[in-house]
Amino acid sequence: MKKKISVLGFVLIIIGFGIYYLIGPERINSILDQQAPVINIDELPSFYRLGTDFDYSIIKCEDNIDKTCTVERSSDFNINLEGLQTITLTAIDNAGNKAVYSYTIEIVESFDGSMFIPKGYYDSIEGLQGEELKSKLNDIITGHIEFPYTDDETDVWDILKEADEDPDNPNNVILFYTGLSWYKDCQDTTYPPDFCEMKIESEVEIIEWNREHIWSKSRGDFEIKEGTTSVLDMGAHTDLHHLVAAERTMNSIKNNRMFEDCNSETDQNVTDVGYGNYTCNEWSFEPRDEVKGDVARMLFYMAVRYEGEEGDMVDLELTNDLIVDKSSKLPFYGYLEDLLKWHIQDPVSEKEVLRNQVIYSYQRNRNPFIDRPELVELIWGSSN
Repeated sequence: MKKKISVLGFVLIIIGFGIYYLIGPERINSILDQQAPVINIDELPSFYRLGTDFDYSIIKCEDNIDKTCTVERSSDFNINLEGLQTITLTAIDNAGNKAVYSYTIEIVESFDGSMFIPKGYYDSIEGLQGEELKSKLNDIITGHIEFPYTDDETDVWDILKEADEDPDNPNNVILFYTGLSWYKDCQDTTYPPDFCEMKIESEVEIIEWNREHIWSKSRGDFEIKEGTTSVLDMGAHTDLHHLVAAERTMNSIKNNRMFEDCNSETDQNVTDVGYGNYTCNEWSFEPRDEVKGDVARMLFYMAVRYEGEEGDMVDLELTNDLIVDKSSKLPFYGYLEDLLKWHIQDPVSEKEVLRNQVIYSYQRNRNPFIDRPELVELIWGSSN
């Protein structure tokens, strides 16, 4: 009896394969697939800038069977006309199932972070302030996709080359503390190319850029440890929302100094280190005016994103107590009062908005204080 069943089973398998190849896999899939593909409209931008080509490649569909589907659109957006515009999107899979969506955007002339915020991204924070707001923002931006610090695949170097790219020269990045446009290929290497040389005050120097942590990695001790596993290659150490391309020498000068305004009457040991940057007092650094607000909003992000929860490995806090001990591993950074002032003096720029969107495209989380600058005061108050 067992032998007859096994033979019968074998015969059925052969017949099944015969039917499969006779009818064809596409026909089989069409019989099994009765569900239409899906377009996640909520992930698409609600606003677009006037005169900017719309990137239709971001409109994608997902199918439940063979993962293959196409999107057809009724028309293109007129990016030269302000106001609300709606087009019809039709998602079609290989089985012929269709789903129809109406997609509306607003073409605007002004440019701010709201243009790229996915629908509903900040709905849960409305009406909140203080620690309650801080906690809810943490829930929104926690759990981002992490990328390795250095790797053969996409890593921090690769993303910085895109996030800090010179809009006028795609071969260069804009260096954070100097504002110089410099070759992407002159990243920190053992043998830099010859074109990384620059003549400065009659001397030829090699100019290279590296990955600067705005929240210094030693302030919280989240730097990579020698001989440890790759888990410490992630977290705050590789979070692109506070990593920038910076000229190597200026990066070393900033070191892990506290951020502080160095131009008051009470400041001591003020030193002009070039390009509008200063060091002062026992262990402080003032960046150039053009990036002061950028620095503040990056630090606000870090203080909200890393709250000592599972996977964070660190609980970061902003303070008005200046920590002058350069060897301190305490997870505090300041000077909060000056950061609040810089946030107002140097408001969110178009460069920040675009950078935030590039990082979001990789990490899938956003810097709330670029999208919604008013949230800063609701958490930390305002500068004196």
